[in-house]
Amino acid sequence: MMAGPALRAGAWPAVTGLSAAAMLAGICGVLFPAATTVLFPISFALLAAAAAFTLDEPASLVVDVTPTRTVRRTGVRALALLVPLTVGAVLLVAGAMRGLALPWGSTALALVGNVLLGFAVAAVGRTRTGEPGAAASAAVVLILILPGTVPLVSHWVRTFPASGGDGLPSDTVWWTVLALSVAAVAASVSERRLPRRR
Repeated sequence: MMAGPALRAGAWPAVTGLSAAAMLAGICGVLFPAATTVLFPISFALLAAAAAFTLDEPASLVVDVTPTRTVRRTGVRALALLVPLTVGAVLLVAGAMRGLALPWGSTALALVGNVLLGFAVAAVGRTRTGEPGAAASAAVVLILILPGTVPLVSHWVRTFPASGGDGLPSDTVWWTVLALSVAAVAASVSERRLPRRR
C-alpha cells in the first residue's frame, strides 16, 4: 500500500529528465556507429545519474521516523530503477536492430553496472541526507567519465566493452562494481536504524 505514495514522492523530474538526455545521446550513438563507443558510455553515465536520484526523499525528516523498515522503503524506491534500465534496454535493442558490432552481453552488463553504481552511491548518501541525488549523480558521473578522459586510466581500466587495450576487460570491472554496489546498498540499509521509542 505504501509503494504508490513512496514512488510518487520521488524526484521524478530529475530521473526522467536525465533518462531522456541519455536516450538522446544513445540514439545518436545508434545513428552514427562511428561514435557509438563514445556516446553509449555517456548515455550509460547519464542513466547512472538518473538512478542516483531515485532515493531522494524531500520529506525525509518525517519518513525516517515512521515504523516502516528502511530496507522496505529502499526496495520500493528501487522500482524507479526500471526507468533508466528500460531506456538502456531500448537503446541496446535499437543498436542490435541497427546491426552495431558490439558484444551485447558485455554491453548489457555495463548498463546494469552503471545503473546499480548510481543507486549504490545514492544509498550510501541517503544515510547522511534525505536528498543525496545531486551530489551522488555528480560523483557517479565523475567516476564513470574519468577513465575515458584520462589516458593513463583508460589504458588500464575499460568501462565499456571495446577491442584493444592492455588493462582489465570491462566485464571484470563491472562484475566487481556489481558486487561492491550490492554490498554498499546492503550495508547502508542495515546501518540506518529507526530511533527507539521511549
